[in-house]
Amino acid sequence: MLRIAVVVDKVVSAILTIIFLLGVGYIARILGLFKPQDVSLLNRLVLYIFMPATVFYGIYNLDIKSSLLRLPLIAVLAVLFLLPILVIITKGMENKLRGAFILTALFGNTAFIGYPVSLLTYGKEGLARAILYDQIGFTIALTTFGVWIARHYGKGNGNFSLKETLIGIITYPPFPLLVLAFLLRYFRIMLPDFLINALSYLSNATVPVIMVGIGGLLQLEFNRRYLRLVCSTALLKLIIFPLISILIGILLGLDLLSLKVLIIESGVPVMMSSVVLGSEYGLDLEFILNAILVTTALVLLTLPVINSVLTRLLPC
Repeated sequence: MLRIAVVVDKVVSAILTIIFLLGVGYIARILGLFKPQDVSLLNRLVLYIFMPATVFYGIYNLDIKSSLLRLPLIAVLAVLFLLPILVIITKGMENKLRGAFILTALFGNTAFIGYPVSLLTYGKEGLARAILYDQIGFTIALTTFGVWIARHYGKGNGNFSLKETLIGIITYPPFPLLVLAFLLRYFRIMLPDFLINALSYLSNATVPVIMVGIGGLLQLEFNRRYLRLVCSTALLKLIIFPLISILIGILLGLDLLSLKVLIIESGVPVMMSSVVLGSEYGLDLEFILNAILVTTALVLLTLPVINSVLTRLLPC
């Protein structure tokens, strides 16, 4: 009981830390310390510099075992399990809203929220596992099923393009660094200390810069006409998705730490970049923004609770 309470406290503390940093970004924008275009610059720095450094540093320093590769597989399997169910239960819904609902129910903030919570709760080993889940499993699921959902329900184009999918994965800035880190680990190539130290400094900047940038984009407005659907999204994304994921993880025999990180990564709120997909393919953006707002607010309650409940069920 004491061990579980300590873990819950760590999760709550991690989320409160993130909310504080989000608040810093939000207040900074309100005070006019930076403009929307400045937030765009912060996000580009994260995407092209800080996040790749975090991915490389985390994988390069991880003692990689073949069993850990089951972790990213779960991201794909959980989406595969839920997607046909969501397609069936949303039948009859207007397409742009239907696509937005399915997208938000399946894809979470595994990097921008999952990384810092995993790091603050389980240290660098936890962060490395979160990176594996996100950069391999989540990236594959998003660039295949996620893009198909957005294209099919947004523009009515449900054709699957293997070429576009592969290009999307390969050109996602952190992904080449993930591959490079794996290769260096496999061939036991040691990097000089100054380079490792530099990557460590860049990696440490990722969380605060991400959170301040997202805080600068937050819009604290809610449209009541989406209340029922947003509540359904919250139930699916924050509770049902982690339950399904952890069940798959237990069946696949994940190690204990990987299962704990899986609870966090699968229980994060709706991903911020769903706004980008929704905008690109013409989904209901207002619903997506409302879903992000509500699930990000609720995660302070749901993640500690789901973490406490599922931790009790994990094999020791």
